[in-house]
Amino acid sequence: MIKRLGLATASVAFVCAGLLGKVAFAADSYPERAVTVYVGFAPGGATDLLARYYADQLSQELGKAFVVENRAGAGGNLAIQLLTHAEPDGYTIAMGANYIASNAALGRNQYDWESELDPIALIAATPNILVLPPDTKFDSVEEIIQAGKEEDSFLTFGSAGVGSSIHLSGELFKVMTGIDMTHVPYKGVTPAELALMGGEVDMMFGSPSNEVPLVESGKLKALAITGLERMAALPDVPTLDELGLTGFNVGASYVLVAPAGVPQDVIDTLERAVENINSQDKTIEFTNRLYASPLRGGPNKARDFLKQENEKWVNVVKETGLTIDE
Repeated sequence: MIKRLGLATASVAFVCAGLLGKVAFAADSYPERAVTVYVGFAPGGATDLLARYYADQLSQELGKAFVVENRAGAGGNLAIQLLTHAEPDGYTIAMGANYIASNAALGRNQYDWESELDPIALIAATPNILVLPPDTKFDSVEEIIQAGKEEDSFLTFGSAGVGSSIHLSGELFKVMTGIDMTHVPYKGVTPAELALMGGEVDMMFGSPSNEVPLVESGKLKALAITGLERMAALPDVPTLDELGLTGFNVGASYVLVAPAGVPQDVIDTLERAVENINSQDKTIEFTNRLYASPLRGGPNKARDFLKQENEKWVNVVKETGLTIDE
């Protein structure tokens, strides 16, 4: 779980009417009252922290309170499923992520995201990190691939559960390298990390918020980043893309979504507010503290992104035979 950063986790405060002048672009009639922002995970995690930050900023931009409600469950899908049943008036939205698309590929969704959701805007993205125990025999990704191609090879990778980006990073790694690895799921990030440090598994594709401190303290060894760009926190660690796995890009990418049928002027108002928030230095500073970076793009780019994510994981599921009961 991502460490708290001293941010308020209570409902965001109402903003005085004097701030309304900041948003001359807003639709005259929206918002007239508080807006609920669903989050599919418990307080304190990356999705929750991002949702609370953007709720606070949207409150300031649009002059009405955006209030976070945590509806944890089903790998984030409970909140999204509830969202699909909400009134499409713009007063209930959610901080979703690319799990909407990957869970669809895994057959986990009890909704059709393409017809039941209206993406509003891309928010931010964070990659994963390929980490190994400090006493590992592997000094490079190339050595892992070579070992995986040897006869009678048996490599393992851990995760906090089936279907997360941590798990799916390993599945894509298998597909793109042509090697076999056995997935070992644990009941949470901490048990998975303890197993890794104890030598129970060979490697793990962990989230930066958890793994960067362990790498910096020497408790784990980082070999690669799963995004397309190196991380400022680990500038000497290459990406899998630059190591030859062209296009390897897995992580958590966050997107603001609404139930299908929200009026276009409301979507436009929210999109422009997010665009303004993402252009601010304080937002870049905040997301950097989460080892993430702001994304830019409105409804069309957000929908295209989710479609591409879905196609990617549909192909991985076909090639690996991956199921949620793994």
